[in-house]
Amino acid sequence: MKKGYFPFLLMFLILIAVSLSGCLTALTGEQNSAAEAEDIAGVLEIYELNVFIPTVKGAEKVVDSGTYFVSNTPATKVVLFVNNQNEISLLRDSGLLSFDAPVFEHIYFITAENTENTENTEDFSATPEGIKALIENPVLTDVSYTLKDAKNSPTLKLEENFTGVLVYTFIPQSGGTSVLINDKADAVQVILPEGMTTGNRIIGKASPNPDSAETDGEGRNVLKWNNPIGNISVKYYSEKAPLYLIIAFSALIAAIALVYLWYRYQIKKLHKITELIDDETSGFRKQN
Repeated sequence: MKKGYFPFLLMFLILIAVSLSGCLTALTGEQNSAAEAEDIAGVLEIYELNVFIPTVKGAEKVVDSGTYFVSNTPATKVVLFVNNQNEISLLRDSGLLSFDAPVFEHIYFITAENTENTENTEDFSATPEGIKALIENPVLTDVSYTLKDAKNSPTLKLEENFTGVLVYTFIPQSGGTSVLINDKADAVQVILPEGMTTGNRIIGKASPNPDSAETDGEGRNVLKWNNPIGNISVKYYSEKAPLYLIIAFSALIAAIALVYLWYRYQIKKLHKITELIDDETSGFRKQN
């Protein structure tokens, strides 16, 4: 092996180590291609109707909140609770190499079935009881909207104020293994797919730190922010990635050690050959 090849070998080994750890491998796969739903049953086949009610100072508080289901594809399924709004901010693609607008699929508006039987229809859905009724008896509602500024600051402009749940799928152009919550939700929960986690300083973590982290009944990691300030970023990866990272870097260190020992052996071998040839009597080298 020529000496000049060593830096390239070292770089190759480092790339292998990082790739094995999952750091360079973007989550790929088919995007959500479910057909447009015609009724609430079809919507519930695509989305899990999970509305986040944060606990503030020991009490539940209904605010504009978002639940974000990340997946093993770049797509993120979003469930937003909206209280009396006619402009709704959507996630925006913040990737450095994203030149096109993100894709938004399956935009639906959901309300509770029996709000017309309550005394205050407008405020009913904005209560814990109203959200419970919405989850138990959801119905689709027709809402006229226009998607504005999809590239820089995507916003749904509604003709009338809406209280209820908006669901949609966000597909960034940049892809990757992270999600950035930048739609101004007042409370946020991020649900990672089964087998995925976050929190490693080297591989990636959630920023800022969540107010709570728990595991739901399906074995998924759930991160919650009750009152976030600014954007939330979550870098996620396979639960086995730290182990793979340790194995990969151990293999890298072992490979470097073997290469170093091989070079030491070659140098010693060369010295022996030199000593045999240049024994001060062979005339190989002129003596002063």
